[in-house]
Amino acid sequence: MSRGSPVGRGGGRYGLRMLASDAMAGFVASIVLITNIVSFSALMFPGALAHGAATAIWAMLVGGAIVGAWVSWRTTLPPIASGMDSPTGAVLVVVSASAGHALLAAGSTPPQAIEATMLLFTVATALSGALLLGLGVARWGASLRFVPYFVVAGFLGATGWLLITGGIRMATGHRLDDLLSPWTGPEAAKLACAIAVGAVFLALRRWVRWPLALPAALLAMTALGTLALRRLGLAGPAQGWYLPSLGMLTPWQPLPAAHATALPLRTFIGHLPELVAVAIVALVSLVTKMSSLEATRKTASDLDVELRAHGLATLVAVPLGGIASSMQMGTSRLLENAGSASRFSGMACAAVLAAVALLHFDLPALIPLPIAAGLVFQIGWGFLVEAFAKPLAQRARLNLLLALVIMAACVRYGYLTGILGGLVFACLLFAVSYARLGVVRQHLSRTQFAGNVTRSAAAAQCLADGGEAIQLYWLSGYIFFGSSEGVFERVRRDVRALPPGRVSHVILDFALVTAADASAPLGLTKLRNFCQQAGVRLACSSLAPELRRALDREGLFRGRDVPAPFADVNAALAWAEEAVLAQAGLGPQAADADAAGVEAWLQAQLGSGAAVAELQPYLERRSFDDGQVLYRQGEAADAIDLVVAGRLEVEAAAGGAAPQRLRSITTQTVVGEMGFFGRAARSATVRAEGPATVLTLTRERFQRLRHERPDTAAAFYEFLLRTLSERIRLSEQMALALGR
Repeated sequence: MSRGSPVGRGGGRYGLRMLASDAMAGFVASIVLITNIVSFSALMFPGALAHGAATAIWAMLVGGAIVGAWVSWRTTLPPIASGMDSPTGAVLVVVSASAGHALLAAGSTPPQAIEATMLLFTVATALSGALLLGLGVARWGASLRFVPYFVVAGFLGATGWLLITGGIRMATGHRLDDLLSPWTGPEAAKLACAIAVGAVFLALRRWVRWPLALPAALLAMTALGTLALRRLGLAGPAQGWYLPSLGMLTPWQPLPAAHATALPLRTFIGHLPELVAVAIVALVSLVTKMSSLEATRKTASDLDVELRAHGLATLVAVPLGGIASSMQMGTSRLLENAGSASRFSGMACAAVLAAVALLHFDLPALIPLPIAAGLVFQIGWGFLVEAFAKPLAQRARLNLLLALVIMAACVRYGYLTGILGGLVFACLLFAVSYARLGVVRQHLSRTQFAGNVTRSAAAAQCLADGGEAIQLYWLSGYIFFGSSEGVFERVRRDVRALPPGRVSHVILDFALVTAADASAPLGLTKLRNFCQQAGVRLACSSLAPELRRALDREGLFRGRDVPAPFADVNAALAWAEEAVLAQAGLGPQAADADAAGVEAWLQAQLGSGAAVAELQPYLERRSFDDGQVLYRQGEAADAIDLVVAGRLEVEAAAGGAAPQRLRSITTQTVVGEMGFFGRAARSATVRAEGPATVLTLTRERFQRLRHERPDTAAAFYEFLLRTLSERIRLSEQMALALGR
């Protein structure tokens, strides 16, 4: 492309404009991140440990720069800005407060306590990176999306509460447990100013849509606050209206510090639960924020990629002195609202963080304390609203109660206890809800579900009239103590709802059961005992090998009236049907023994307008041994067969797969009529299942019948139409029943 090309010039100007826009968006976002970092540093190292804030700021800046640059480059949902993660930071504040106090009480000097605390931060960061990377490599991202909302809400609520109480301590020096102690005038004034600043931030977030409103307000209030403090003579360090001056930022080098500083083993073990909690909270926070960002941008991300990117960058940051950092929802949205759709804006934000750390810029000394505390209040309140606004609006009282309980556990006993409590609550709630929902996916009687055995009209009518005798239950999902008890209660209720003796067979199909725990056989054994007492025969089908072995060990299939498990529900239904028909005197032995009755059956089907004697000369009697083929799939359909005795099996194969059994056909039925009249190739293979006898009407003989005996041919037509109509009706009935 030539230099004078308009496209080239326009493309260059467009590239520069986009680069400038990304740089500006990244700079604005970095202001918010740096202010957040400074606020957290003051919370992490208050009082005698205040000099540790300089080290914490440096470590958080480095962590934000490394993680931010790599995640911005690798993310599947750009633009993204990364910095100190508020939930993770809140847990680190708890770690710092307890560890610093314990170390000072044990006789450590403030520098020693600061280095030991920073080592704990480094360990927590390494655990977080390893957890995120491991889950991303294992591709467990999809599984992690199913986090119960009340667990997330409890974590967010606890984070918001800890931030607000931390902001109060930052502004006044008062902890939550000594708020009722006497306050000085300056302390009350600082808290009032901080609350006012937080209210301004909240108002801007609520009512102002300008994307640069928050950064502009930060700069304006910092400038106005600095001017006001100077006019009032409150700008000196003695008045305490600024965050403590840090001088030069102190680089954090964890490897040399680990050799030089002896971290007491008791301190490390005592804080190990909190360190594990940091990693878990970082994971929950990342999953929650990515899901929220997906919803706001109306697109999807690859959570496995995000986990790997965050985990790898976090592990790289550990030896370089960085501590936990993660994608920031607010600043990522700020990049988007500032007009950037490129991943380079997040990288520009990371570059600003790195520059501040490497140049040792004393930023805290320029920020009035109420500004930093007000920002903490705004962030904390935002978490509380995010946690509880939705269940309040939806009137989800149980979710709200569980979220409050988890929040209280996190605040009172720590995040790890809250996490474990949340998981326990989630498991119990799932177990109760799943047990109530039940594993019975479908329940039908033989009246509604005819199976895949085609029977004579008399047998079909008998089964249709007495179909309630056979009850079928399709089970699905996971069977455990609660759901197996639910199956027992459901079957018992259904059997008792019918007149005594009406139900003779109950079939349980396990084809859609994914797994079962050790308690499942107990509930099913209880069901078997009930069925035996009620005179009902229980049958099971489609059992997985593991579950069948477990039920065998419990003796479920022992006893004279308990059949072995069937391969599928159709086989179990055929067994039950044979028992019902045998009791009604219509079993296969009766039908075969009355082979001469086929003539009477045919006469009944033809009606009074035609005589069987006129049809018989056109029918050829054929006998088959077990397994002998009548038709093969793909052959020409040139005959219709009437089954006189025995049973036929219909199977078909598709795409080179093994043949699948489709239907069984018993006596006094018709086979092959659809392909015959459709003049199509045989769609399935039909073979004898044991000795069988059929009457065959070939196409040639059928044509002779039409010309020589048109009345008989018409009657035969009507018979076949009724047969097809009845089969279609049964198929539609089954489809409607199964679709409910």
